[in-house]
Amino acid sequence: MMGSGGPQKGNPMLSTTIGVNVRKRRLELSWSQERLAYESGLSVRTVSAIECGYANPTADVIEAIARALGVPAAWLVG
Repeated sequence: MMGSGGPQKGNPMLSTTIGVNVRKRRLELSWSQERLAYESGLSVRTVSAIECGYANPTADVIEAIARALGVPAAWLVG
């Protein structure tokens, strides 16, 4: 689902944008990272890494988070 936590691969700017948008929407919903992890079927560690911009999430992971947060996947990457 994501890298091993080592150096980030892919587009760091996109990963940062996704992380900022995930955190923004999660906080709008007053959800913890644990709640988002549960709702999206991901681990808390993965959610945290995405929000911090350390992860390079796959399209499937982006879709799972978007569904859980009730936003289009394009909103997360925009």
